[in-house]
Amino acid sequence: MRELATLWIGERLNDIEIASLWSFASQGQKVKLYAYGPVAGTPRGVEIADAGEILSGDPIVRHKKTGSPAIHADLFRYAMIARTGAVWVDLDMIALKPFVFSSDYVCGFERPDSVNNAVLGLPQDSPTLKALCALRPDTRGLPEGLQGLRRLRYQAKNLLAGGLPISRWPWGDTGPAILTRELIRNGEDRHVLPRDAFYGVGIEDLARFAEPGRLDRASFPDQAYGAHLWASQLRRHLTQHHDGRFPPGSFVATLLDEARRDGFTS
Repeated sequence: MRELATLWIGERLNDIEIASLWSFASQGQKVKLYAYGPVAGTPRGVEIADAGEILSGDPIVRHKKTGSPAIHADLFRYAMIARTGAVWVDLDMIALKPFVFSSDYVCGFERPDSVNNAVLGLPQDSPTLKALCALRPDTRGLPEGLQGLRRLRYQAKNLLAGGLPISRWPWGDTGPAILTRELIRNGEDRHVLPRDAFYGVGIEDLARFAEPGRLDRASFPDQAYGAHLWASQLRRHLTQHHDGRFPPGSFVATLLDEARRDGFTS
């Protein structure tokens, strides 16, 4: 069974991350949690490892427009897979059954034309992984795949910057965009799992995770390994509609109740 691993950039785990870790623990699996320092709220039995052994956290590479550390998390997962061979899982992925796969390729379509990297495993000799690992915190230049007027705008930015820093690339270009391009380019897209494997509840339907009685494990098809919670957008939804908390009886609240009853968290 391949190791599962993730990264947390922050001082404390919140409900979504605890629900994610519990979902794997309830399937008899552990997720190694990489971090750059102590993490409050870490549940019982979760192993914390030094993220600096994989990729320096000085600095944390953040998306210039949003301030999100998503770019750093992208770079980290590629380096981690190349070094350890582990399968990456985002901390807003809920395991619906054990993450045990017959293939070294572990990823799924979010849309017919896009492979998400919230769950990612690749052979360590994969040409796609090699291309992903070529991205570095100091990478500069024009990101590939831009078209039309958008490409013209970024060409101008690239010229003015003397090479556009990776922190100023379009959102997602270090994640699903480059992963999808490289899998297709290298003929490795044939290994990608269908949408139901991880993304059966799309971002457009994320409210279902917070609505009492709308979802439970039985709501998902047999081929579903996990459910992606779309954490940033789900937190925004909670703030706007539920005072920032998961209502009792909702999918995530039920997971948190299970975790507390089992002593996984206080």
